[in-house]
Amino acid sequence: MASKNTFVTNPSDGSLIYGRIPPINFQRDYFSEGNIMLRVGEHFTANRGFGVRHIWAEHSKELIRMGYHSIDDVARYISDIIYVGAPIFCEFNSLRGNHRIAVLRTSKGIVFLEKKYDGRNEVFYSVVTAFSNKKAHGTKIGNVC
Repeated sequence: MASKNTFVTNPSDGSLIYGRIPPINFQRDYFSEGNIMLRVGEHFTANRGFGVRHIWAEHSKELIRMGYHSIDDVARYISDIIYVGAPIFCEFNSLRGNHRIAVLRTSKGIVFLEKKYDGRNEVFYSVVTAFSNKKAHGTKIGNVC
């Protein structure tokens, strides 16, 4: 079985990239530019985990209802939510400024992202979770490019 940090291929184009967050200056906060990546992840317990395994453990019933019938369909679900031009929201709820951002596609759901660094110290945004919520909370700060 793959490591929790293994990147998962985007089924729509065969790459490892699901989208790109542009550099965003919003009021006093700065969000670095970086690719959106999905990892195999792991699920610890309710509301704790990240990636494919976490999404499937937490939301498999709703995904099945929407036509994503197995854990192998999680990547397709993520690629169906993220598209060029999709709005990016932030709740600005981290006192330390480590704000998570969300990408919303109202017809499919919402993806929450967390800023990470790869082995070359370059920024990427890791998919933490995704579910069928059709409304993002917070402030719109930009769009996926």
